[in-house]
Amino acid sequence: MNVLLRLAAALLALTLLAGIVYLGILSGRDAKYVVWFGIASAIVAPIGLTLFGYAFRSGERNLIQRLSKVPEIV
Repeated sequence: MNVLLRLAAALLALTLLAGIVYLGILSGRDAKYVVWFGIASAIVAPIGLTLFGYAFRSGERNLIQRLSKVPEIV
């Protein structure tokens, strides 16, 4: 379940970031897309980057919990 959730987050992040790149290309061709590109860059890009970070974050919490159960770490 957790792997599926991370995969969905990665796909959503890639979709959002690809949409921003597409708006950037469109804004280079036509000035009416500049506003939409700016809004998307300010709002959607941080969401996409956060989802991307969540999808590829290593299991740090799980690792710390497992290490805390070890009686002696050499």
